[in-house]
Amino acid sequence: MQRVVKMEHRLLVGDCLQVMSKMPSESIDLVITDPPFNIGKYYGGIYEDKKQFDEYLQWCKEWLTKCIRLLKKDGSLYLFNYPENNAYILPFLKEKMVFRRWMTWHYPTNTGHSKFNFTRTQHSILFCTKTDHRKFNRDAVAEPYKNPTDKRIMQRLSNGSKGRAPYDVFQFNLVKNVSRDKTPHPCQIPVPLLKIFVKASSNEGDWVLDPFAGSFSTCAVAKELNRNSIGIDINPKYVKIGEQRLAKVKP
Repeated sequence: MQRVVKMEHRLLVGDCLQVMSKMPSESIDLVITDPPFNIGKYYGGIYEDKKQFDEYLQWCKEWLTKCIRLLKKDGSLYLFNYPENNAYILPFLKEKMVFRRWMTWHYPTNTGHSKFNFTRTQHSILFCTKTDHRKFNRDAVAEPYKNPTDKRIMQRLSNGSKGRAPYDVFQFNLVKNVSRDKTPHPCQIPVPLLKIFVKASSNEGDWVLDPFAGSFSTCAVAKELNRNSIGIDINPKYVKIGEQRLAKVKP
C-alpha cells in the first residue's frame, strides 16, 4: 500500500526579512520569487514601491542573503525582475552562488506603450544554485525535439531520451482579469511557467519558498505538485486570498 504523506503549506504574514531571520538554515530546497520591481506599484498601501535605486538594491541584497542562508546545499533560486534591475543584482549573486542562466519570460501582450520607447514584453529570470551539487530534473520538463526525424535525434529517442531541455526564453501570456487563476494582486506569474521551475529544481516532498508570495501562485503550484511550501507576504489581505486559493488546489 502506498504511504500518503501530508504536505505542509505555511502562509505567513510579515516582513520577509524578519520572518526569514527566524527560519532554520539550509531548510529550503527551492526559492522562486517575484519581488517588487521598484516601479511604483500599489501593494495595498503597506509597502512603498518607489525607493532610491541604491536603497532598493541594498534591500534586495539583504533579503537575497537570507534566502541563500535558507537554501540547502543542492538548492536553487529563480529570481524574476526587470532586466535593468537584475543586471545590478547579478554581480552580487555571482559572488554568493553559482550562476546558471539568464532567462526571459516573454509575454506577447500590448502593454506599457510609450511614445518615446519600445514596448516592454519581458521579465528576466536569474537562475542560480547554491553549489555545483544541484537538482535538475531534465526529464520532468523535457519538450519534444524540433527535428525528431534527424538520425541523431532518433538515436537519442531510441536510447530513452524524453526530449530536449526547455529553451531559456519562455512565452506565456500575462495573467489577465478573465483568467481562472487571477487574483486581486497587481502582479502574477503564470502557473504553467512556475510549474517548469518547480518540476526542474525540486522533488516531491521538498520545501519551496516564496518570500514575496503576493498571489501565492508559487505555493499553489507547490501544492499541486506535492511539494511543501512557505509563502510570505507583508499584506494580510493577500495572505487571506492565498489561503482561499490554496484551499481549492488538489495535489
